[in-house]
Parts: sequence; structure tokens; C-alpha cells
Amino acid sequence: MKIFTIGGRCLAAPPPAGWREQLAQMLGSKPRRIGTWAELGLFGALRCMADAGETTLPPDAQIWLGSRRGTYAATAHVLEQVRDDLPMPLAFLQTQPSQLLAMLAAQLAWQGHACFMAGASPQALLRLAGAQGGHGGVLLGWVDEMDGGESNWLRLLPCDTAVHADISAVPATAMFSSQATHLCLTHGAKDAG
Repeated sequence: MKIFTIGGRCLAAPPPAGWREQLAQMLGSKPRRIGTWAELGLFGALRCMADAGETTLPPDAQIWLGSRRGTYAATAHVLEQVRDDLPMPLAFLQTQPSQLLAMLAAQLAWQGHACFMAGASPQALLRLAGAQGGHGGVLLGWVDEMDGGESNWLRLLPCDTAVHADISAVPATAMFSSQATHLCLTHGAKDAG
């Protein structure tokens, strides 16, 4: 069993009205050359980091990002362009989920391990991140453009269960609960934690 303290969170499903203006304020200017999916991701990640009281991540922290369908809207747009000619370079770049990871790392002045995973569940993403996360913890996000969009992020820090034996941790299935303060990963369990 592994327990994480939730140090910060952003639960934006759907994002609040005016979220693009809030993102521009956080960045200091309106983002350029990125699509809606990457904007949603930056918005949620930066709000989560602010909630955690952090402006950067420790070098041994990891960023894990997941999505049901990733950059499907940008990909559909590029496929339409391909029917007539070669896609426009900026449109093609917007199909790359790693663009968000690179922009986030630059914004946080951070270098380290970052990973994108499409099609899995948030719980599967959490299990992988939990298995590989080190002392610096994990910035974990789930971003989608579907159904009005969502940008859910958690800043997870390892918790010493020997020191905090009285912790009431919720299972991974409740990871985006606004009431949770700790998450419990049970080794070998698929959906329970």
C-alpha cells in the first residue's frame, strides 16, 4: 500500500467562465501557438501548483498527464487539411500532447520525467505514477476537450505511513474528490485503489 498527501488540486470539469483570461493572467500574456487542449492543461496545472503553494517542482518530481482522447480536435483539423494538401505546421504541432508537457516544464522552470498516456482511466494513470514517483512526488493531470472540457490536476506527495498511521486515505477511484486529503494505492488492485 502507498499513500499520497494531496498538496494541491485543480478540479475544473468544466472549466470556469473566463478561464482563458485567468490563464493569460497566470502566464503574464496570452498563450500563442497552442490549441485548446494544451491551454486547458496549462490552466489546470498552474492552478494546482498555486493551490499547492509551489511555483516549481523539485528535480525528482514527475509530471504525469492523461486523457481519454488527447488532442483529438486538433488531430481532426489536421486530417481535414491533409485531404487538400500538407497540414500547416502550427496545426500539426497542436496534435502533439508533448507540447503541453514542454510548455508546463518551461513555465515551472523544471527538468525531469514527464509522461503522457492516452486512453486509460485516471486511476490507471495514478497507479503508474504511484509506482514510479519518487520523493519529489507527482503532478498528475487529466485533460480533455470533450463535454465542455476538463482539466483536473493533483499535486501528490509521498506520505510516510509509519509517522501518520491514523490517516484516512480514499481509494484511487475517488481521486478527484474535493474532500480527499490523501490517496491510497493498493498494490495489485485494479479498480479499488
